[in-house]
Order: sequence, then C-alpha cells, then structure tokens
Amino acid sequence: MSLISFKKPIKNFIVLEGLDGCGTTTQTALLVKKLEDCGIKGYSTKEPTDGSIGRFIRSVLQKKESVDPFTLALLFSADRNEHVYGKNGIIEQTQAGKMVVCDRYFFSSLAYQSLFIDYDTVADLNRFYPLPEYLFYIDLSPEECQARVESRGEETELFEHLELQRKIDANYKKSLSLLAASEMKTVVIDGRGSIEDIHNQICKALDLTA
Repeated sequence: MSLISFKKPIKNFIVLEGLDGCGTTTQTALLVKKLEDCGIKGYSTKEPTDGSIGRFIRSVLQKKESVDPFTLALLFSADRNEHVYGKNGIIEQTQAGKMVVCDRYFFSSLAYQSLFIDYDTVADLNRFYPLPEYLFYIDLSPEECQARVESRGEETELFEHLELQRKIDANYKKSLSLLAASEMKTVVIDGRGSIEDIHNQICKALDLTA
C-alpha cells in the first residue's frame, strides 16, 4: 500500500516523531512555549491521548493489560480518530487559529504496530487521517535511545527493548522514504545535538523569530 492514499496535510499541524528516548516530549514543550513567545497561539497534544481509549492504551504499554497486537493497532486508530475529529480535537483547534504541536501521530503506529502485524494493514487503518503540515523526525540511534530510557531508572514499557527499537527505527525510515513525495514538509534532525540545538533547528525550519 502506498502512503499517498493518506489524506493531504492540514495547515498549522506539526508532529514530532522518533524512537523512545529521542526527546520528542521535551521538544514539543519547548516549541509550544516558543510559539507563544512569538505571539502565536500554540496547542500541545500527544498520542496516546489522555482520553479513555488513550489511557487504556497506556496501561497496555505499561504491561498492566494485555491485548492482541491487531487489537492494539485498532485501539490506536480509534484514539486517533477522536484526537483528530472529536470535540476539541486537532481539526477543531487548527480551525480556531491555533498551531497544534503533537508528540507522536500515526507515524508511530506505522513504526511500532507493524512489528507484529502487516505494515500495509497498519497503514490501511490510518488512511482516514490527514498528514501534518510539518513532520520533525529526531533521528537518534536505537542504542543511544535505549541508553537514555534505561538511565531513567523506571520499568521499561512494552516496546522499550533494544532489539525492538532497531526494528522500529527501520520502520520509521521506511515510512519517511514512502512519504518523501507527499505534500508534507519533512525535516530530519540529528538527535545527537543538545536540547537547545535541536530546538533551534526546529524553530529555524518554521521560520520563528529569535
């Protein structure tokens, strides 16, 4: 299946992606603050969401619940449908003039869920959702990401294992290649830089003033 069947990008929608430990959550928070400093209404969001479906997904990721891999892919798609089209969702926020910055989106589903079910099946479940205007992919090796995750001293989640992270990395690269011809603006950033350096690269791509 070709990713060109996905819906076209929507303006004022930004997504940050990368392996666990690469820094998407930190960069999302910094970008929203920068937008506000520049007089732009920012809206920070994430996937899984804090909704009821998203909370159940997190319990699966934390290994508190167990579901079939296809069920998990369906849950991510259902959570995303509410996130995009539901009340106070991404569409509504962009139409209200806000710049929506999302920590992970369906690119994560393509990378993670396709570990255990067919890639095209995952893509088909997500064909209903628009591409963002900008995708920032923080590119950091699986080894470095895993080291960061382990340094937290917390129990690892479902996908936080080096062997899986290497496969997830390959799936991300596959998606970036398939999306290269889309109308979405994709910016790959070297994740080895400092937090400030990565933030500055994102701001430069968005033409945000200093």
